[in-house]
Amino acid sequence: MKFWIGGAAIALAQVVVAADAPPAIGSIEPAALVQQLDRNANGCLDLEEGRNYTSRRFHLLDSNGDNVLDANEAPPLPGEPSAARPIGIDAWQDAYTARFTSFDADNSGCLSAEEITQGRAAAAAGGAR
Repeated sequence: MKFWIGGAAIALAQVVVAADAPPAIGSIEPAALVQQLDRNANGCLDLEEGRNYTSRRFHLLDSNGDNVLDANEAPPLPGEPSAARPIGIDAWQDAYTARFTSFDADNSGCLSAEEITQGRAAAAAGGAR
C-alpha cells in the first residue's frame, strides 16, 4: 500500500511540475503566439524567439533535472512515435527548428500568424510545407 501511495505522490508531483510549465507552443493561438513571443517587436516570430520559449518549456518539464525528457515528463504528442522519448534538449530544439522551417513559406526567417495557421493545417493534414 505504501508503494502505491508513494507512486501516486510522484505522479502528482510530475503533473504539478508540468502544470507550471508554459503551454506547448503548438497550443497557443497563432496571433497570440506572435504577440506573446515577439520580443523584438518586428511583427512575427523569429527562430530565436521560438527556440527560447521551447527551451524554457523543456527545462521546466524536466522534473528530475537530467537534461532529458522521458515519456512521464513530456508524453509524446498525438501522432508522435513513443520512440521520440527520451529526448534531450538538442533533439528537442532540432525538432522545433524543423517545424519552424517547414512553416516559413516565404523563407523570411520569421513566421507570421498566417504562416503558423497554414503550417499547422498542413501538418494536421499529414503534409509538410
